[in-house]
Amino acid sequence: MLLLAIIGSVVGQSDQSSISDEQRRFLEVRRRQIELKSSRAELERVRGLFDQRLVAKKDLDIAQTAVDTAQLNYQQAVLALLSLQPRISVKEAVKSQTRDGRKFVRLTIVNLTPTFDDSQFQLLNNFEGADPIPAELRKRDIQDIFISLKAVGGSTATGEVESRGTTIGLPYEVHVAELKYGQEKTMQFQLLRDVPSVMVAAAYKGQRQELDIQLEQAETESVVSVSSTQISQEADLGGQVTYDLKLERSTVDVRGFQLRVLNLPRQISYSFIDRATQARLSQINFPAGVTQQQLGLRLFFPEHADEAVPIDQPLEFWAAVMNDQQATGFGQDRAYSPSELQASRVGYLHLTAIPRGVGRIEVSATSLSSEIQTGERVETTITVRNTGTRTLDNVKLTTESPLGWKVEVTPDMIPSLEINREASIKLRILPPDDVAVGDYEVRIKSESFAYNRRVPTEDKIYRVNVQAPANLWATAGLVGGLLAILLGIVVFGVKLTRR
Repeated sequence: MLLLAIIGSVVGQSDQSSISDEQRRFLEVRRRQIELKSSRAELERVRGLFDQRLVAKKDLDIAQTAVDTAQLNYQQAVLALLSLQPRISVKEAVKSQTRDGRKFVRLTIVNLTPTFDDSQFQLLNNFEGADPIPAELRKRDIQDIFISLKAVGGSTATGEVESRGTTIGLPYEVHVAELKYGQEKTMQFQLLRDVPSVMVAAAYKGQRQELDIQLEQAETESVVSVSSTQISQEADLGGQVTYDLKLERSTVDVRGFQLRVLNLPRQISYSFIDRATQARLSQINFPAGVTQQQLGLRLFFPEHADEAVPIDQPLEFWAAVMNDQQATGFGQDRAYSPSELQASRVGYLHLTAIPRGVGRIEVSATSLSSEIQTGERVETTITVRNTGTRTLDNVKLTTESPLGWKVEVTPDMIPSLEINREASIKLRILPPDDVAVGDYEVRIKSESFAYNRRVPTEDKIYRVNVQAPANLWATAGLVGGLLAILLGIVVFGVKLTRR
């Protein structure tokens, strides 16, 4: 009874000192062992008295019931100790990338379920009259484990909101038949979404364990790995295009790197852009603990094509990230092969840009205004010129005129207009016979297509000033009167001179 009191005191103290649940259950097993020993001793004493006919059969039955109850309580305590939640720990979670751009995670788990040392196990087993402690307490093995990779939630690199718990690894689940105490198991998942961290979910024995893990970047052939979802883009001549780049490294120390573009024609200029501030960069730093950076690579294309920048032909180049020592081996004076880049251990990404010609149309005329009298018409020539860098197809002029006016365009369509070529279109404007005196406008619209895209154009306004016709008889009378006056002045002057 004294030992039972000591165990009860320890249990009481353990409640106050917030000891672990495993230690509490261990003490409960010891207490139930003591109770079982005490009840068995009591049963033997009562049986001896019963044999001497000093107690009734009822007293013997009560003592036997107490032993059976103590035995049951002891077994329940042992089962409770066995049901302690196993502990599966993540030893390693390393992300890597293949040459084709796929992302993988190499995950290593280990069974670190708490177990009993030799002294604890001997203490439980070294008990006279108690059933032996099951050997499973020493092994603490786990069967039928299901491991999966899930999203930790939040915004992704593309700005999308991802729910926590979404499975993002293939296979969706990996089955581990058995994991012995201290044993490790390595498995590989393909990431369905490129993320810096994952939630490792383990399901076993009707329980579920979830751990948020920051992924470690695998050591690669290069110091920094470069990736992008936009490895090939089209760009209009005279325009610009931006590639989103993702830089990753395996180490977590403070490092700085230079940013270069190799094998790009000199006619195309470029800038590395900070996506947050739009600042132009030539170098980038990785602060301590930072393994990923997001950048933009912006290319600026010339207005016109040439041999180095041909239209519709892919231009292949490299976005490279290198340290100061590696940068001394690369210049802009020549092209570099993939084998040279691989041997230098710089971070690089193969990119492609396809220059596209731009269609531009220019509409002009010697004059965009006319003066006519009522009953007259306007006939003029409109010049259409291709000022772009791609052939124009289906060039057409249309007009919007005042109510009752007619406009004729000849020809009504030009099937094709080569670069730097022009064509003449006759424009005939026919006002109605009863048109009033005043100013009128005819809007000239042009439309065409280049590379199956509509070419943007600017409307032209042709102004027509309609005047009333002149009165010939009144004009003749006025001229005759003026001549008569002049003749009279001359005659009067001659006479005055003779006097």
